[in-house]
Amino acid sequence: MNQSRKIILGVILIGIVAFASIGIVLFLDHPITLDSKIQQLMDDGDIPSFAAGIVINDTLVWSKGYGDQPSLDTVYMIGSVTKIFTATAIMQLYDDGTLDLDADVNDYIPFSVRHPMYPSTPITPRLLLTHKSGIASDVSNQTLWDFDTVMITWANDNLGAGLPLWSSRPTLAEFLNGSLNPGGPYYSPENWVSQPGGPIRHYSNTGFLLLAYIVEQLTNTSYMEYLQENVLEPLDMTNTGFNYTDFVGRNAIPYAFRDGQNSVYPHYNQYNYGGGAVRTTVPDLANLLIAHMNQGHYDDSQILSPQTIDLMQTSQFSMSGVEFGGFTYVGQGLGWFLFTNNTIAHGGATPGFLAQIAFKTVSNGKYGILFMVNRGASLVEDNYLVNTFFPSMISTLFDEAARLFNM
Repeated sequence: MNQSRKIILGVILIGIVAFASIGIVLFLDHPITLDSKIQQLMDDGDIPSFAAGIVINDTLVWSKGYGDQPSLDTVYMIGSVTKIFTATAIMQLYDDGTLDLDADVNDYIPFSVRHPMYPSTPITPRLLLTHKSGIASDVSNQTLWDFDTVMITWANDNLGAGLPLWSSRPTLAEFLNGSLNPGGPYYSPENWVSQPGGPIRHYSNTGFLLLAYIVEQLTNTSYMEYLQENVLEPLDMTNTGFNYTDFVGRNAIPYAFRDGQNSVYPHYNQYNYGGGAVRTTVPDLANLLIAHMNQGHYDDSQILSPQTIDLMQTSQFSMSGVEFGGFTYVGQGLGWFLFTNNTIAHGGATPGFLAQIAFKTVSNGKYGILFMVNRGASLVEDNYLVNTFFPSMISTLFDEAARLFNM
């Protein structure tokens, strides 16, 4: 009897050990999840905080925050993704007949803008939207214009930037007029770089600042007020704005990777309203993406006509073979960049932040991604962030979006 008990007990113990071993194997061999992929990319580069979302057709189906500030109410600056807001505003004015895409911008503003080397060639809204105006990426004194005193002082003290401070800050009209016309107080010959409408596309932040000014002139209101009434409110974007003081306690802390560690930037405001000043959350920005993925429609609002949305997403000229951030360009839309695999996107960077929105069209619908991170490479080189984290995150999120779309 005792011998039988020993045999039975031995069998049970062997079974338990075997089951436990299988359990350990199963635990160690668990499938890699989206969370684990994101967390690994963050851990590998010591990324402080990150927020992302996935849109399927007209719905934000997944969104999540990670890191030190994981709340989806955390407000991030989005850099040049701001340009899609500006393109939207300009195309609303096109939609209602206020603006002609091929008109001379001099018809809309109180001073002249012409390339000094090509004075007979008009600068048009279409050229500005497609970065073919010939205006430099950033005119001289653009950095001084873009950032507030807090940020400039910090950059001087910590990065040796050597930037002067305005003795008296000019108005937007004074800055643009004085930067783009020979003899102006902020003019440099380097403020113009290529023939307007010629073969060279030259990405221009200043060009989108000029577009924001055109919005102000045609609507007799500030650019920010126009966006609030005509874009943010119709899209229920209640956590979007320009001033960090409007989001006290919710602002993502901006960082740069310096000397092997994350270094904190001060909170600051950006003054290139048309090109890089918007701050927002993932749920808010998803609403803008949904509208552009759905013929201008979001919930009960129609912010642009379907025909205008199609025009914005139609190539104005080819850009075959050019690569950036894991994408391969095929063309330039009105504000949007067009890539292979029916992908439309725009990224953004400003000191302490990086952002991306993108979507793909397939035979039976659309799916899109968006993300924001509170580390930037605008003032400090960050090889991991730009060359590994950024393209890997785009690929990771698109893979998950495709999986969800096909479920």
